[in-house]
Amino acid sequence: MFYVDALFWFTFGLIGVLFLNWKPLTGNALYFKVSKDIINGCFNVLMADMLLAYVPFYKILKVNKNNVSFHQFLSHITFISILFPFFLNIATNSTNVHDYIVKDSERQAANSVNRMEKSVVLWYKDDLHKLYDPSPASRLNETIKENKEQEYDIIITDFDHKVIATSLHGIKVDQKYDWQQQYEWKKLSNNFYEALPKEPTKVMPIMKWGLGIYVYSKKIDALSMNMMIQFPISRYQEKIYENFLDQLKYSILFAILLVILVQVVSRIFINNLKQLTIATTGLPQKLINLEKVVWPQSYVAELRLLTQNLKMMAEKIKELFQESNDMNRKLTEQTEKLKESEDQLHHLAFFDVLTGLPNRLHFQAFVKNLIKNPSTKRVAIIFIDINQFKQINDTLGHDAGDALLQLIAKKLRGLQNDHREVFRLSGDEFVIVQNVGGDGLQHSLEQILDAFSSSFPVQGHMFYVTASIGVSIYPEDGKDLDTLVKCADIAMYISKEKGGNRVQFFNESMRNKFHEHLLVENALRTAVDKGGFELYYQPKTKMDKVTSMEALLRWRDPQLGFVSPATFIPIAEEIGLILQIDEWSLLQACRQNKKWQDEGLLQVPISVNISAKHFQQDSLIPLIKKALDLSGMESKYLKLEITESVFIKDPMQVADVIYKLKKLGVHISIDDFGTGYSSMYQLLQLPFDEIKIDRQFITDIHQDEKKALLVNSVLDIAHGLHLNVVAEGVESVMERDLLLQMGCDEIQGYLFSPPVNQEEMRKFLAKTDEELVV
Repeated sequence: MFYVDALFWFTFGLIGVLFLNWKPLTGNALYFKVSKDIINGCFNVLMADMLLAYVPFYKILKVNKNNVSFHQFLSHITFISILFPFFLNIATNSTNVHDYIVKDSERQAANSVNRMEKSVVLWYKDDLHKLYDPSPASRLNETIKENKEQEYDIIITDFDHKVIATSLHGIKVDQKYDWQQQYEWKKLSNNFYEALPKEPTKVMPIMKWGLGIYVYSKKIDALSMNMMIQFPISRYQEKIYENFLDQLKYSILFAILLVILVQVVSRIFINNLKQLTIATTGLPQKLINLEKVVWPQSYVAELRLLTQNLKMMAEKIKELFQESNDMNRKLTEQTEKLKESEDQLHHLAFFDVLTGLPNRLHFQAFVKNLIKNPSTKRVAIIFIDINQFKQINDTLGHDAGDALLQLIAKKLRGLQNDHREVFRLSGDEFVIVQNVGGDGLQHSLEQILDAFSSSFPVQGHMFYVTASIGVSIYPEDGKDLDTLVKCADIAMYISKEKGGNRVQFFNESMRNKFHEHLLVENALRTAVDKGGFELYYQPKTKMDKVTSMEALLRWRDPQLGFVSPATFIPIAEEIGLILQIDEWSLLQACRQNKKWQDEGLLQVPISVNISAKHFQQDSLIPLIKKALDLSGMESKYLKLEITESVFIKDPMQVADVIYKLKKLGVHISIDDFGTGYSSMYQLLQLPFDEIKIDRQFITDIHQDEKKALLVNSVLDIAHGLHLNVVAEGVESVMERDLLLQMGCDEIQGYLFSPPVNQEEMRKFLAKTDEELVV
């Protein structure tokens, strides 16, 4: 295709292009246009020929596959190696020439304008009356003549584009001249522009470019004039044409020499390949028949090396037959080894490495197959979670934990039979799958509990561990694997909540409880992140006068509605959000009490409930300081209410924190006294300020002599230790009167007021003594 196209362009194509461009163009411009069109035509056909040769159109269009000859391939490489460098060289040179012309013209123009500006400024004041003299002998025209070069013209106008002086023919003084209205222009630098003429009809781009100008324009405010220098683009365009034509001559000469060289190389190479093809045709059959092969002698090193290699290959074919037998034997051995490896991988994929029990993947496949089997009637999924395992792991290390898991797995493996399979899911979780029939399930559960009744010897220690066991039944609790696993897991957690070491069967009430727990947990996380809590306040009174108040947390969720603190506080402690909630409550309570004090209301302490979790952290003291600093409230007006459960874990650390709180001046109150870990010894040792008697001892105290005696005894002990005593849950006048008679210091309950919002509490703090009487 390329050679035919080249023949066309250098005959009929050349005549046609000359005929089309003969009148509008002459000289180098004509030669440039003709050369460009011919090169573009040849290049396009070369690209088309290469696409047809190398792109697999036969796969798309279902045509015959392309056959590319070596001669064709060399031709493509030759012409591409000529044309691409030629195009790159032309583009680079043209760009460099253009950039040089622009910079050189701008430099000349800037120098000329600066010289003229200095000249005019020197005689501006003395010859002011001659500045706009239109006569040829005017000083401005003389200045233009002194600074004008052959390459450019100079034009000076006022700010209204009226010509003052010019060297450009065809433009007269006092004539308006605005080149920006006559040309299409673009800015090349600060004062330098490239302008092409606006033509009413279409002309060739090469002609339009030749009619363009470069313009340097500078506004001189001090002289109220514009100085412009115009360079015709045509003189620079001629340089580009000459450069292109010179390079084209050298490229054509180089192409002719390269084509001749390629033709010679191609002929030599093809002839050698033909001889080698004749020699190797039917080579295997020739070797079998012991025919003599005449190998060609080549002057091309690669072909000569190829011929030698073929000789060596023919000599080694017999050896390869012998080696193939050995290879078959080795392949048989490798196949056996691969089978062994496959068996090992299968064991690793479906069995636990530590215990040797089937793993989670095996469990899932096993249960799914049981469910699919039509003969399966009922199946029990028994989840087993080891209690106290984390403590052993953390105390003695992972090696001890692994040893304990292996001993447990060994005992559980002893329970396996034809109807029962044991699996290890992960960590300290095991599962037993059993076909249910008769009383076999109950017997299995008894065996599991019995397995944990004896001790486990680990690293010289005897450990007694228990298990929380949850059971789900197919198909009653679920008809697919995921549902059965979820139900057994829920039942196992219920067993753990009830103390473990027991079996818990799944029922629907557990599902609802778990679902409600999950809803509250998710909503609680959103409330902590985006806010949703509110503080209510319940006053404490003495002789019907407000003496202090307690801040109580309330939560009303948009979807769940009002959620009781008894519901969400345990969940918050379980998932670790209680610390953030307590921090918000403490800061809000301190700020609100300080605000009421600043408003001149009754100044009383405010009690804030603090979770026992804070005493296991190192952040409680900094948190109290932060709340007091941010609110500005004095420490004597803050009372922290803690439950007796804080002493269960690490009493020494708790005592240290309480002493530090007392140094800050904060009051400490024991909430729900008598319902939990009550220890009179703690009252003797630690600097508490107050105890709050739980409402279960207060309700109907006037009707229960034992309650009265117990509360009276607590009051005597507390007052003997100089502790303030608050009675919670007072709801009747008789309860209040009896407590006051016993000497109770403060009363808190619905008799005086339920928990109220901040507006209602403000009213209590603003009332007079007379208004507070119930």
